[in-house]
Amino acid sequence: MSLCINPNCPQPAHPENNQHVTCQACGSDLLLQNCYRVMRLLSSNSGFGLVYEAYQQDQPKILKVLRRDRSDNPKILSLFRKEADVLSQLQHPGVPLVEGDGYFVYHPQTGPPLHCIVMEKIDGPNLLQWMQQQGNHPIGEQQAFQWLYQLAEILRRIHQLNYFHRDIKPDNIMLRSNGQLVLVDFGAVREMSQTYLAQVGSLGITTISSVGYTPPEQEQGQAVPQSDFYALGRTIIFLLTGRSPNDTALYDPMVNQFQWRPYAPQISEDFADLLDSLVSLRVIDRPKTALELLERLQRLSLSQLNYQGDEAALLAITSPPVTGTTHSSGFHMSHYALGGQSTVTPPATEQQGETGTGRTTTFWTWLIAGGVVMSAVALLGLGIWSRQRSQPMPTAESAAETLPEPPPAVPETSVQLLRTLSAHENSVNDLKLLSNDRQFVSASADSTVRLWDLSTGDTLQTFTGHETFVNTLSLSPDERTLYSGSASGELLAWNLATGEQQAAFAGHEGAVNHLDRSPDGRLLVSAGSDGILKIWETATQALVMTLRGHEGAVNTLFITDDGQRIISGGTDRTIRLWNLQTGDEMAVLEGHKSYVNAIAVSPDGRYLFSASADNTLIRWDLDTNEMLGTLEGHTSFVNALTMSRNGQFLASGSTDETVRIWHVATGELQTIHTGFGMTVDHILLLSRQQLVTASQENPAIKVWLTEE
Repeated sequence: MSLCINPNCPQPAHPENNQHVTCQACGSDLLLQNCYRVMRLLSSNSGFGLVYEAYQQDQPKILKVLRRDRSDNPKILSLFRKEADVLSQLQHPGVPLVEGDGYFVYHPQTGPPLHCIVMEKIDGPNLLQWMQQQGNHPIGEQQAFQWLYQLAEILRRIHQLNYFHRDIKPDNIMLRSNGQLVLVDFGAVREMSQTYLAQVGSLGITTISSVGYTPPEQEQGQAVPQSDFYALGRTIIFLLTGRSPNDTALYDPMVNQFQWRPYAPQISEDFADLLDSLVSLRVIDRPKTALELLERLQRLSLSQLNYQGDEAALLAITSPPVTGTTHSSGFHMSHYALGGQSTVTPPATEQQGETGTGRTTTFWTWLIAGGVVMSAVALLGLGIWSRQRSQPMPTAESAAETLPEPPPAVPETSVQLLRTLSAHENSVNDLKLLSNDRQFVSASADSTVRLWDLSTGDTLQTFTGHETFVNTLSLSPDERTLYSGSASGELLAWNLATGEQQAAFAGHEGAVNHLDRSPDGRLLVSAGSDGILKIWETATQALVMTLRGHEGAVNTLFITDDGQRIISGGTDRTIRLWNLQTGDEMAVLEGHKSYVNAIAVSPDGRYLFSASADNTLIRWDLDTNEMLGTLEGHTSFVNALTMSRNGQFLASGSTDETVRIWHVATGELQTIHTGFGMTVDHILLLSRQQLVTASQENPAIKVWLTEE
């Protein structure tokens, strides 16, 4: 349905609007700015305006339209335009993307003009909705810590640009499907100009208030940057207690006391103290800056964090709601918070001793990936000894004898751009390399699949027929047939040479997230956001069986080269092994603290690697299903894994804009590639000298030289 937004239109949802560019009831333009078609009204109770869902081709957008009765108020109009101005400057994954021309004025056929903002649509619920979906079950400390860190980073960016939000609350924080929190509704944002700060305490400052989350100084029309910290603290307390801040169990109006700690017994005293400082009634008692808040979070010792509450924390599964207890989502820790090299951490067992009794270190290293992992090391230059509790302090002589050699520095290289392939019109969702290493196929949110020639950069074939985003691809063993799955659940088969559609499968109820085929090409397996895997006969497109077990969306799958097992990973933080022939679940592997985004298996079938939104990889022994070690070093979500042709090396791509090369047999980090300037969501390894990357943030596919 194509909707007319003219307030005077007698029939905004005219049934013939879909086939026209002007409203068949009033004559107003239906194609706003010649590119946005409005599909439905999402909310008519959103502050100053109406909120619609609109589409730019197949890409969903949010359209905000200021009410006509508010447009005559200069202050309200100024706030509305300010939201677009601020968001277009931020360009951060923690805020909705607004292009420079995101604000525009629409002129309907009748009546005065309408003021509009078009922005990115976030693929998830807000935190109030999420809590309601989970029965208002309190989250645990680990998840609270992660989300507080994410939000503090977002505020650091906003405050750096001399703005503050003024309306932080669960309703205004959304959760992407990849675990990233997004701060929305910047209609109340205020510039931290010297003029404004000088006016605090005088008349003329617009008051924005949300009961229970607005600090006392803001209620008096005197908001300052630290007002955001108060609202942030109240939001985290709501998540930890499952109770609104104005709940009479927490707030006693007779004595003006806010007693929340008894309702969050799962958290440590130190973390509670930090939250109390955020919600201090006096501004002077709160952190002075977002950077100070981040530093205080970093100083919280691992031994002081109590994780028992996380066994009851519920994962943010957004497609569709499921039953069962799951766990916390991942988060992104910024580069400045990390001081050391990547490490390979063995599984948590007994503390492993060395012959030596001490180790000299020269910096603090904080490794926070999904959970909080801190390496306890000494301060720079002081030579403080770190030792096992059961051993005595070493003498200088014994230390000199047993001091281990420092690990060799991991080479870090900046890649060089060789070519950009830019035929897609929307983000790239998958890449598959053909066996000749000269051609590959790409899937895009522009609803197309393309076959490329790497030597020329030309598009050899374009596959059209999907109605919406194409999420995943797979090739038959002879590479004559291409399979594709889409966000609408479609599953299609194509002739790779001609681009013609050959067949359609019944598909999934929700999005198809991943595809793989058996080594003999007889079976195709699809993984969906509906939480299930389906096994299909490729010759007849018949459904062979359905596999159920994941408690959330299935993000990735792999069929082993012997054709015996399916390995799948999903938002429930588990990796599951299935018998391909019988459909029986063989094992469940647990170890990640957030979504499992990708998996890869060595060609000999010995090693399994899993990548997660907890910023880590885990290396597994597929013979015993035991965890061999955690590969750390990425500072944000790990989204892609690709095995080299010879099976000796594994490449991992991350939102931290790096690619890391690992030795498969040992799990050791070999090289860090930097300089991509974009998140790395997909990787093709052409050789040790060249690789191809793509990002879900833009339509460009890029070819890089990795060695000088």
